[in-house]
Amino acid sequence: MFQFKSDTVVKWTYIDGDEFNGSSVDLEKWIPSYSYAQINYRFDYIMLPKRIEFENGIAKFMCYRDTGYGGVPDWQLDSAFKKEYKSKLTPDNKFKYIYSCGNVWSKKQFGKGYFEMRFRTTDSYGMWPAFWLYGNNQKDEIDFFELKGERKRSIHVATHCPEGCDKKYKNSGLFPKGFSGWIKTSEALNEQYNVLAGEWQDGYVKWYLNGVGIAYFEGDFASQQMNLIIGTGPAKDHYGFEPGINKTSYFPNSLDVDYVRVWYTGESAKAKNSNSNKTTTYAYLKTDKSEEADLKKKIRYMYSKKAFKNDVVTVSILPSSNKKITVTSLGKEVNYTISFVDTNGKEVLKSNINSSLKEFDMSALTGSDQIKIRINVGTRSVEEIVQLQK
Repeated sequence: MFQFKSDTVVKWTYIDGDEFNGSSVDLEKWIPSYSYAQINYRFDYIMLPKRIEFENGIAKFMCYRDTGYGGVPDWQLDSAFKKEYKSKLTPDNKFKYIYSCGNVWSKKQFGKGYFEMRFRTTDSYGMWPAFWLYGNNQKDEIDFFELKGERKRSIHVATHCPEGCDKKYKNSGLFPKGFSGWIKTSEALNEQYNVLAGEWQDGYVKWYLNGVGIAYFEGDFASQQMNLIIGTGPAKDHYGFEPGINKTSYFPNSLDVDYVRVWYTGESAKAKNSNSNKTTTYAYLKTDKSEEADLKKKIRYMYSKKAFKNDVVTVSILPSSNKKITVTSLGKEVNYTISFVDTNGKEVLKSNINSSLKEFDMSALTGSDQIKIRINVGTRSVEEIVQLQK
């Protein structure tokens, strides 16, 4: 993946992720609940593997209204827990849940990188889908997004760090506040697929919607690695991210995820995880409408014009089966050229790219499983040799 900027080009290497092409959760990559609990006690839902449904290369993180009883680990059954949840515990310490939902927690912890997810969300009132990083040991958190079903044109982003690195921000008042807020989008997020990405590096986090910068956090975390979490669940009145479910809410509902990809750059890319080798076919759900939402209104203290002023376009080169290549392009204006050169130095194809998805078939090439790709964006140019998949 290449981030073309007016003053440089940044190269990223695919490290890990999930294209969700199977029929069940990849248990080598994911825990299908939180790592420390299967039940979210405060919000009355249990996390079950069956609540992640797979359809045509999409993972549907579902939520059902589904009353039942789940076990509580012994370590949680202290006096404070029993007092708080007395009305929901049976005599044999089973917890009564009201909903069942789909969530995954990565078994691997990830370092600084670029975290990308293509998704479509629910519009069911009170639902609370999320995509985030969590540092278990330090309790640091980077919320790439938190969404609400009743706020179809808004994305909530935030950082949390116990030592206070997120408390130096000011809005219009005199007192510091945490880095968090709702960012308005131009289109409803439940009507088409969009790509949300977070870039976590030394000294900052950047948020991108369809390749366009929407938020910027300046600061560092105590955590050097964090777990990746994706899922959904209901909010609750009188708690964080209220309002909760009401009579207009519908079930089941879902957060639909096309893929999640993790990229590293520079020296950190050399720490490539062996799990990434499992992914040989990259999937991109073709839709009539996609990647259309944009930033509608900047939040002054959460945005940095300087941080994004040089951004042009982000291009991903994804080899798939039968010697095909998928090129995805994200940015405010997509308009550049790409050419393919064989091992003899002969240009075999050249194309202008002006859309988010373009596919190329190299099956006619004989004698080599490699192709050189040249990308020209304005005055910037890169070349990369790609191994074609059979």
